[in-house]
Amino acid sequence: MKYNIATATDYLEELTGFKTRRLTHAKGEDKKLPLAIATSYSFYDLEFMEMQVTIAIPTGDGITPMQLAKHQAKMIETFHHPVIFALESVASYQIARLTQAKVDFIVPGKIVFIPSMLIVLRELKNTVKEMPEKMPPVSQLLVLYHLETKTIDGLTASEITELTGLAYPTINVALRWLVTNNIIALVGGKQKHVQITMCKEELWNKSLPLMTSPIERILFTDTKPEGSLMAGETAMGHYTMLAEPATPVVAIDKATAKINAAMMNKEFGDIKVEVWKYSPALLSDGEWADRLSLYLCMKDSEDERIQMECDTLIEKMKW
Repeated sequence: MKYNIATATDYLEELTGFKTRRLTHAKGEDKKLPLAIATSYSFYDLEFMEMQVTIAIPTGDGITPMQLAKHQAKMIETFHHPVIFALESVASYQIARLTQAKVDFIVPGKIVFIPSMLIVLRELKNTVKEMPEKMPPVSQLLVLYHLETKTIDGLTASEITELTGLAYPTINVALRWLVTNNIIALVGGKQKHVQITMCKEELWNKSLPLMTSPIERILFTDTKPEGSLMAGETAMGHYTMLAEPATPVVAIDKATAKINAAMMNKEFGDIKVEVWKYSPALLSDGEWADRLSLYLCMKDSEDERIQMECDTLIEKMKW
């Protein structure tokens, strides 16, 4: 390797504008890795963008993109925070394979690709991918989870991963958006945890303008998909005085929609199916979609009856 950790951190700081701070790497954690992986890299811990990351520099050549992807997954499982490979050089055809596998890596002087932290700097371009203005689906899910299901205040990204069953990088990106938009803070040392200083009602009021309907698309079916929750006007009829519709409405996530694709279509069926951007089941312990997601689905309806009952949904919330 012709460069050291300083080369990698200097380039990272130059292109992102964020300072790095060296941390003491817990070498004992390396012993939890398979020996073949532990001996193939030099590990350096940094504080970067207010969180801990590990820079892994290969000690030899010939590690394929597929191997890097597998090694990164094992390292994240062991270290419980993002791992970024610092590579001396990468062939053009390998860059495509690394990005498709969503491997976090940098090649000093050439490219930075860290999707787990929403940083994508294209080859020889000093432009950082901007975070979306509206709250991304998983960020919205985490806020609603805190408001309606179980607090995430005081939890680490790893603990939230265990609670929700979502991938660690997905949770990390969602938390990063919430930090950037001053919804939460990440505090602490090596294992940063979520800090929420607002009460639940204040958090809802601040988050609401940034939130969107969880509905991605509408389908129809004659058979209620397994695991679906009652949603839409059907759920409104359960929570409020609104009359339930003749056609029942249910909500499912994208994975369930994919499994049941053969039994659904875009036009005809006895049951209306809302395909949500996040899992409605994570926010409910019963057969009905949660109140706040339901409000987000229905708040822009032109039906005055629904508008009135949307107000009722919020008024009856137990913050």
